[in-house]
Amino acid sequence: MSNDTQGVLNIFCVAYRSLYMNSIREYFIGNYLGSEPDVLKQASIRLVYNIIVVTISALVIFFFVYLAKGFQYQLIKAVIIASLFTGALFYLRIKKSITGVSHILLLISLTNNIVNIYLFDDFNFFIALITVINILFAFHTLGSMAGLIYSGAHFIPIIVHEIAKYSGYHLTSREPQQLASVEVMVTLFLLFFIIVYLIYHYHQAYELAKLSIKQSLDELRTAKELAEEMNRLKTNFLSNMSHEIRTPINGILGLSQVIELETEKEDIRGYVKLQQQSGQRLLNTITSILNLSRLESKRNQLTLKAIDINKLIQECIQSLEELAKQKQLNFAFTPSLEPLTCLSDETMLYQVVTNVVENAIKFTDKGSIEIATIKRLGRDAVIVVKDTGIGISEEFLPRVFNPFEQESTGRSRSHEGSGLGLSISKKYVELLGGEIEVRSIKDQGSTFEIVLPCYPGV
Repeated sequence: MSNDTQGVLNIFCVAYRSLYMNSIREYFIGNYLGSEPDVLKQASIRLVYNIIVVTISALVIFFFVYLAKGFQYQLIKAVIIASLFTGALFYLRIKKSITGVSHILLLISLTNNIVNIYLFDDFNFFIALITVINILFAFHTLGSMAGLIYSGAHFIPIIVHEIAKYSGYHLTSREPQQLASVEVMVTLFLLFFIIVYLIYHYHQAYELAKLSIKQSLDELRTAKELAEEMNRLKTNFLSNMSHEIRTPINGILGLSQVIELETEKEDIRGYVKLQQQSGQRLLNTITSILNLSRLESKRNQLTLKAIDINKLIQECIQSLEELAKQKQLNFAFTPSLEPLTCLSDETMLYQVVTNVVENAIKFTDKGSIEIATIKRLGRDAVIVVKDTGIGISEEFLPRVFNPFEQESTGRSRSHEGSGLGLSISKKYVELLGGEIEVRSIKDQGSTFEIVLPCYPGV
């Protein structure tokens, strides 16, 4: 036969073997691999499948060795194990679960170890190798708890045998069977293959996990950059739109004030008053949205200085007393007996107090609004705003500072507002190094506490 003909035959045999083995693998685990998106799980499926196929191939060789040597017990054992492993392949195809197959393989291998100890009346090197491989396999495919259980199960017969041997008791009265040289070679090859494959599998799993983490980090970095860019564009859009909307609103409000001053008709004055209220409400909403967008994009610049809290609150509530009088509410401020000073941004703190007090007035129809300042433990300044309003339900309380959220929504809303005041206040207070707390009972009222660190110089 010429070299060219031999080369063609070799190529044909390799191609036939490759197609044949791939067809078998596709038959047993093709659908399973296709339905599993996790690449690490796919690698485990291939690991279990390859171990079964290689073991069955080794058992076929053992079968002929046992047959030639006349080892009847070993022959029967090889046939039974090969049948069970073949059944495991069909279980893998039908159930699509390596968990069940792994239990089957480990139980078969454990039984094989026990039988071998009985046949050889000894605990030899390849039983030890099989034990180690089984334990590694159990930990890998079934987890730590199952690994520990199978570790104990594999060592129990070994310990029992060693105790019996030390006590002079033999498991069988006949001559122990010995491993044939071919069986030793095939067994060593099989064990070597499984160990190398496990190491290779773990390395591949590590590389896949590292690659997956890298891809996830790249995706997160890209998503972060995109989110930051979108946030910047959103902030620019809101800033531009805020300017474009507030300018004509200020013009409308200015003209309405002129009309109110110049007209003598009461009905016109009433219409203008409604126009001013609606325009002011729209202006406040736009300002709140712009403030929130600036907070989210972290574009707020703090201008810190020492602030007299009592004085700031006194100035703040002067503009809010009229609202409380219109609703016939008792409105009182009780300043602390000792000076309270904090290092803060005056505009932000003023806005926080205004938002919280306005909120209390809005949701209180009768009773009182009480504002007080206290010094807690000598290091915290606390602004307390207590009302006798409608209160907040226990279910909604964890969401009270979420933006755009109000307890009454849709057409059932009983009070106007965008749901941004408390959210902005909380973010402002956190920027200033403090915190805001709330306690409330439905239909009895709410108490808000704004806690800020006192200025070290005080």
